[in-house]
Amino acid sequence: MAHPEETQPATVEQIAAAMAALGLYDGENTAAEHAVEADRLGGAEAYRVRMVNSLLGMVQAQALLAETADITPGARNAAYTDQLSAAGADEDQVATVEFLRWQVLRAATPLREMAQRPATGPVPLAAAHAAEAVQVLLGVVSASQTAMTAGDTQALMDQVDSIDAAKEALENALTNVETFRTLLAPLRA
Repeated sequence: MAHPEETQPATVEQIAAAMAALGLYDGENTAAEHAVEADRLGGAEAYRVRMVNSLLGMVQAQALLAETADITPGARNAAYTDQLSAAGADEDQVATVEFLRWQVLRAATPLREMAQRPATGPVPLAAAHAAEAVQVLLGVVSASQTAMTAGDTQALMDQVDSIDAAKEALENALTNVETFRTLLAPLRA
């Protein structure tokens, strides 16, 4: 498998062909069809980004289905390692952590949007804060590994603010969990 840094960005025609291979694209996959969609969605790059993310969602749905397979924990871990390898994120610990950080950031975005709605309640807000903390902590891991490798003590010390931000996010998550527990207290009595 080629790593992403060894390849050019996929064209919309290639992305549409991958969608079609999954049985999830019913367009004609022509340059004219893609040009119309690119114009409608804000330009060629905006359209390509939308297409790639749609394909990613389709593949993630397939991965979710595959997760129901009755396989050993070792086989499941090997599959997870295959994902890291296919993404080029298995070269070193920093690459792995940065890939995981990207995944957490993507997963947390809908949580943050959900948490901004007044009717959401404290539990989704707690989850959004916890995800933020994980994302920040992964950034600290990445920066710390890089700093330690380079012997850059100042860069390592610069992580204190990020650690404080992660701590605050975790405290906010716990506050929201406690708020929910308080709301449930009368029901449990």
